[in-house]
Amino acid sequence: MTESGWCCHCCFKFIITTGFAALFLWLSLRTHKPKCSIEFFYIPALNQSLNSPSNSTLLFDLRLKNQNKDKSVYYDSISLNLTLVGAPDGTRRPVGNLTVPGFHQGRDKKAFRKETVEARGVDWKAVSRNGPVVVRLDFATAVRYKILFWKTKRENLRLGAEVKVNRQGEKDYPRSITLNSGAAVPSGSLMRVIWSFWVFVLWKFL
Repeated sequence: MTESGWCCHCCFKFIITTGFAALFLWLSLRTHKPKCSIEFFYIPALNQSLNSPSNSTLLFDLRLKNQNKDKSVYYDSISLNLTLVGAPDGTRRPVGNLTVPGFHQGRDKKAFRKETVEARGVDWKAVSRNGPVVVRLDFATAVRYKILFWKTKRENLRLGAEVKVNRQGEKDYPRSITLNSGAAVPSGSLMRVIWSFWVFVLWKFL
């Protein structure tokens, strides 16, 4: 092998090794946002068998899942807001809100937050006359991820979902309801990185 061919071979191996090292580093450092879902939702005033329309309590259970198997999550205080969708006058009406203290969640762990809200000025009997009751739950916080010995900068996390409530006062959907951001999720990012890398290599040596 000539000296120029040997240099070319070494440069090619260096670029390949560097490219794969960068790819593996990117894969190890990327994070997945926590997944939040409503496991239980109950409005006693809408339970016809109880006949207690004056009960202003609203109960729900949130499940937070850390989807990162090698990174823990630090949550700031979580703001929860509930809104009545399709009030009798056709507008959205605030139902209640509360703040959940921040906490640390380990790798690939689940956390449950059972909360109670006192609904403000809602005539549930009047609301239920107009058909199924729908309440929207909005979730807002900021999270940081711990990677090895350091933490990332804060990343805003804003999610929400609408809950249809049946005549027993419970969510009409038997399974958990996932809170979504509504933002489009980029697809094909990994393939674009790999494709760009190989285009660069081919352009360099062909």
